[in-house]
Amino acid sequence: MQSWSEIVSDFGRNWPVYVSMPIIAALIGYGTKLVAIKMMFRPQRFKGIGKLGWQGIIPRRSQQMVDVLCDTLTGRLISAREIAEKVDGAEVAALVERPLRAEVARIARDVLPEYQPTLWHVLPPVAQDLVIERVQDAAPDVVVRITEAITDDVDELFDLKAMVTEEFLADPDTLESMFLDVGRREFAFIRRSGLVFGFCIGLVQLLVWALFHNPYVMPLFGLFTGWFTDWAALRLIFNPKVPTKYLGVITWQGLFLKHRIPVSQEYGTLIATRVLTSDRLMRAVFTGKNSPKVVLVVADVIEDALRDGLGDLEQLAGIDAAAMPVLKDLGLEALPGLGALGGDADELPVGGLLGLVSGVLSSPVRGATGFGLDVVHVQSMCQAAASDMVAVLPKVLTGAEDYLTRAMEIQPIMAEKMAAMTPEEFEGVLRPAFQADERTLIVVGAILGFLVGELQVVLVEHLTH
Repeated sequence: MQSWSEIVSDFGRNWPVYVSMPIIAALIGYGTKLVAIKMMFRPQRFKGIGKLGWQGIIPRRSQQMVDVLCDTLTGRLISAREIAEKVDGAEVAALVERPLRAEVARIARDVLPEYQPTLWHVLPPVAQDLVIERVQDAAPDVVVRITEAITDDVDELFDLKAMVTEEFLADPDTLESMFLDVGRREFAFIRRSGLVFGFCIGLVQLLVWALFHNPYVMPLFGLFTGWFTDWAALRLIFNPKVPTKYLGVITWQGLFLKHRIPVSQEYGTLIATRVLTSDRLMRAVFTGKNSPKVVLVVADVIEDALRDGLGDLEQLAGIDAAAMPVLKDLGLEALPGLGALGGDADELPVGGLLGLVSGVLSSPVRGATGFGLDVVHVQSMCQAAASDMVAVLPKVLTGAEDYLTRAMEIQPIMAEKMAAMTPEEFEGVLRPAFQADERTLIVVGAILGFLVGELQVVLVEHLTH
């Protein structure tokens, strides 16, 4: 141990060395924090030789982290039913009327000739156009029914957790933004704390070096600086969970919990704009793994609408079809086979024709069973129409994206629920990113600090000699 006079003399000769110690320690603290944060996210793919190498913690453990995030998101913050119940089918139908009518016309012209060929081809073009127009007029009501049917069975038809998981895993940048954007205050604190803690430790290092002049001081203090600043920063982000006063003067609360209101708003915004967007939700519902179930629901809706719109043809028995005003208006009274109902088997199936024309074009009589159509093919016809309709709905619904975004209220719902979380629940939103390989990050910080301390010894010996 040096005497006071020796310390003063040595300081006079080598004051740049002494002054550099807290500065270098601060840089060690700051640098190890930058490395630690970088190692959390980069590289996205493993780089190294054999098993010796590194992959960012977030990309390497993306599956586990996404599972935790999705459990929190879909288990506590928002559900598929909450989203679906806010959508007004009538509003959606009104917003997409033009593209909806165009697609319905195309689908009808594809499906009717295939499944009702006799009835369709006997109609003159003007009658076919009127049939298509009637189908188009019924389309908005069908959209309303589809919306209600999907809402009623949304938990069976749509797996929100699977959709969110797929979106996160398909886009690593979204998962990265999840932590970097929402936790930017915490990451900034980590970097700043490295400077402050490192500088304070450097002052202690200066005193120890002045007293002992031992070359082991610098690498050991570098190791301690790298380890302690990482450890302390991570602890101060999440602890204590409630404001706590220390030494009767300093009040501290874990930063993540202290900032829960802005964090909640930013988390909700990120999910609403990067994950649960209206276009992605519609695509997931209508083209996801459960889309076959959605097709069945839509087919039932179309079939119900068709049956509701058909008249009771049994009441038309014995009527002279050629004398019906609706057929005269369409110019069909001269078609062969339009005698009284019940013609020969080789004649045109007049009952089927009347069912299609009078049921679709005239005022409907409720409670019909679809007697006038080729009922054998009604179900398959509706199934084909539903399959086409489900395939084009994501494109059709682009005209209602702004409304859907406002109506679903994903951001405010999530922000409100997050703000109401317990501290333990709230911590689970960001904690997995730090907790996954927390010890590894701290050890790496310590090793880097030790190496910088060794370099510092070399520089000090060079400068003092």
